[in-house]
Amino acid sequence: MNKLSRNNSLFTELVKQKPTWWLNLVNDDSIYIDIRKDNYIDVYYNGGNIIRELRFKNGKFNGSINNKYLIPVKSEYINYDFDKPSVGIQQSQVNLLDVNNFNSDSLKLIKNNISTHYPASSEKGIQARFVKNAKCFLDTEMAYNDGNSLLRIDLVWIDTANKKIVFVELKTMGDSRLYSTEITDQLKKYHEFATKYEQEIIDYYSKVFEIKKMLGILPEGLKELDSISDYKLELKPLLLFGDCQQAWINSNANETKDNIGINNRIKDVAVGVYYFGSTDRNCDVISKSSRNRFIF
Repeated sequence: MNKLSRNNSLFTELVKQKPTWWLNLVNDDSIYIDIRKDNYIDVYYNGGNIIRELRFKNGKFNGSINNKYLIPVKSEYINYDFDKPSVGIQQSQVNLLDVNNFNSDSLKLIKNNISTHYPASSEKGIQARFVKNAKCFLDTEMAYNDGNSLLRIDLVWIDTANKKIVFVELKTMGDSRLYSTEITDQLKKYHEFATKYEQEIIDYYSKVFEIKKMLGILPEGLKELDSISDYKLELKPLLLFGDCQQAWINSNANETKDNIGINNRIKDVAVGVYYFGSTDRNCDVISKSSRNRFIF
């Protein structure tokens, strides 16, 4: 985490050069952009990478785009012509899209392709809507390899009311891990990670905030802040749902005669769990449980 530097050439050159393709991405309200600890940038739409590992090397910007997002037809199948002496592919279907500085037409096609892989109902789609709607998520897909295992934290929420940085694990109602010890083990690892690296994580996200502010890509709810360097880290993660139905919550949140309940499974390793049915809700840590927001 200490590798991240606001003075890295990627960030300084983006500010200096303001390339057209970059401005087109920044100005698109449906796109979100994350800073990575190894001084590169990932650009997302609906949970899919529009650009993966954007870097500045040898005086040039470079990154990659998954080829499946650049096919100019929606179908996963490519048509072949069987009416010739030698069966041949229809070339018009496999010429990859020229992104044209990510203008509106090319972005529309890329987004449509991404949505076929990550529809709005998927966990990635729900994650993306939280990022765009809830206004205070500073990061997504935070990955860290501590030598024993790879952690990947879905979301990082900045709690401006309590001045806290909060790790958030996102789940959907259909996730089978909710009914086993797997969810407990996962949240326990996040808690142990936060406890072990508390100050390093605070310092890291202070730098992420500074870089996003410098690049003009802070989420709407954080734009008025000057810094988060005095914020504390919430040592236990928050479990979050964005697709809940009340009947399912009633049957699964608390203990019943047939179900130990999700709350009981995670109460020792999570700060709480929020069961939301939409993705525009505030994720600040509240002082006591209220309706479908449970604090332990």
